[in-house]
Amino acid sequence: MTVTAIQKLALKTRVGYGIGDIAICLYWSGVGLYLLYFYTDVVGISPSLAGLIYGIGMFWDAITDPFMGYVAERTRTKWGVYRPYLLFGNIPLALSFVLLFWVPPFEGTLLFLFLLFANILHRTCFTLVSVPFSSLTPRITSDSQERTNLTGFRMLGAQTGTNLMALAAFPIIFWVGGDDESLGFVVLASIAGITALVIHAITFLTVKEPSNDQGIERVGGSLSEAAGAIRKNGPFWLVFSATLIVGITTIFFGNNLIYYTKYALNLHEHQGTILFTSGIVAFLSIPFWWIISNKIGKKLTWLLSSSITLVAMSLFYFYEINTLNELLFLVAFIGFGSGAGGILFWSMLPDTIEYGEVHTGVRSESSLYGFMTFAQKGSIAFAIIILGMVLDFIGFQANEVQSDLTISNMKTIMILIPCIGIATSLIIIYFYPIDAKMHKQLLEKLQEEQK
Repeated sequence: MTVTAIQKLALKTRVGYGIGDIAICLYWSGVGLYLLYFYTDVVGISPSLAGLIYGIGMFWDAITDPFMGYVAERTRTKWGVYRPYLLFGNIPLALSFVLLFWVPPFEGTLLFLFLLFANILHRTCFTLVSVPFSSLTPRITSDSQERTNLTGFRMLGAQTGTNLMALAAFPIIFWVGGDDESLGFVVLASIAGITALVIHAITFLTVKEPSNDQGIERVGGSLSEAAGAIRKNGPFWLVFSATLIVGITTIFFGNNLIYYTKYALNLHEHQGTILFTSGIVAFLSIPFWWIISNKIGKKLTWLLSSSITLVAMSLFYFYEINTLNELLFLVAFIGFGSGAGGILFWSMLPDTIEYGEVHTGVRSESSLYGFMTFAQKGSIAFAIIILGMVLDFIGFQANEVQSDLTISNMKTIMILIPCIGIATSLIIIYFYPIDAKMHKQLLEKLQEEQK
């Protein structure tokens, strides 16, 4: 076997790719944090209808991802395979984002159809850009360490984009629109779109693709072989189910927090500070959890961080919040515990890939990632639809004084459901078998097979 030297990537390439995810997450977090609230409190539709429109759009995003991957990897231009989508795809993406947060002068069925159209259009444009962007990593370099470096820079970019949207959104909305939040949302979407255009232009200029077909070759066997390998990969299903359950259930906290802050605590003007506090603490906790993971292992770190989040959620439920500082402390506590989630998942998943390769003979890397992406987005769609129905069921009325019972039920669902999900993940991950010793043995077996 011939080993070729791998040229290390320039810093500008790493940074250029990393900041690209700032743009991606401006769109992703803009939808995730604010779209449901925009539909109910600005447009004025029912939570059930809002959840349905949101959910259909997200499900459409899930099913179009594989198709976009198929199209993108067969693209051949003088600029490369994936880079052209960052440049040309961002223009319709930015416009669709503004359209998504525009209140149309329609009512009834026409209003529903327009909102649904705008949502599906935006999710399509998002797929047009996000899938090629994610696919750039194996195109840029075939070196494992360099791919890790790229992913690290990308995660920093992702958290930065999320935190910017959390911090700046409501201050911009209130500053521009005042009592007219509809105007504020249009301006916010326009600023985010222009910012994303500039960022991805920088990514386009600083990130180059090789002229050959590096990174677009297939791994694993046939589709049926890959499916069989996934089915037999027990550790993957443990990580997959635990992550999915936590993701679905914690949506009930994240999307309810804006409502609870506004209607139960009368702290609506501080939404930006509240959302930013949770995000920045989660971001700053990542190095801590990474160090802990290296010392005690990924499994124990999951159990520890999830237990902390569970305690923080319980405090949020039982403690009577009276001031902004008390709320900030509690969301920061929750953010600290949940900060481990991203790094644990993205480091445990590759371990399960190698476990599957050893035990089945098939390296189903792309299939596992594709299946996970589809399942995550599909589950978000399902959870949002259910959340909208639950808000209607408990008697929520947008821009009205909520009854004590509605407030109480809102607090219960935003805490109880996530707690059940986190507790379930603790039980599941308890049975996760891969530790540092086993992973070393897996790598040794793979190296022996390659000789």
